[in-house]
Amino acid sequence: MPTSNKNSRADELAADQAMIDGITKNQAKLPASFPMEGQTMTIPGVLQVFQDRITTGKAVVAAENARTAAVKDDRDKRASTAGVVLAFRRLLVALFAQEPDVLGDFGEAPPKKPVRTAAEKAAAAAKAKATRKTLGTKGAQQKKAVLAAADAPAASPAEPPAPAAAPVNKPAS
Repeated sequence: MPTSNKNSRADELAADQAMIDGITKNQAKLPASFPMEGQTMTIPGVLQVFQDRITTGKAVVAAENARTAAVKDDRDKRASTAGVVLAFRRLLVALFAQEPDVLGDFGEAPPKKPVRTAAEKAAAAAKAKATRKTLGTKGAQQKKAVLAAADAPAASPAEPPAPAAAPVNKPAS
């Protein structure tokens, strides 16, 4: 008798069905009753054991399919309603930011102030220093002009500056 190392539910159901088919086909060759597990079994009793195993196995397959469908429905519902839920949570935080006990009733926490690391603070200070060095103490309009000039791509090479006028030596009087 060939044995299978496969343990999938489909394989188990197929093996049980093959056993039923074999018993039914060869029932005349089998004894009418025989001792098994401390009791006397008959062919119809053994057939019923295998049929019960198939019935419960099919119920498990149906339950797994129903579970899979239910999980898919839940995921679809959560995906389609995620925007509403997020907006409502934000509304609650906006309304009750100063009342953490009320937010706790909704299972929410008040927003926390972001903590900047020393490296982030150092980078920000370096950027501010570089900006100050670039812009100096100019007014708002002059700063805009300098920033616009710095951001504009240099499409053509700049014209060379005009030569400076040579100083004229005045005779001493």
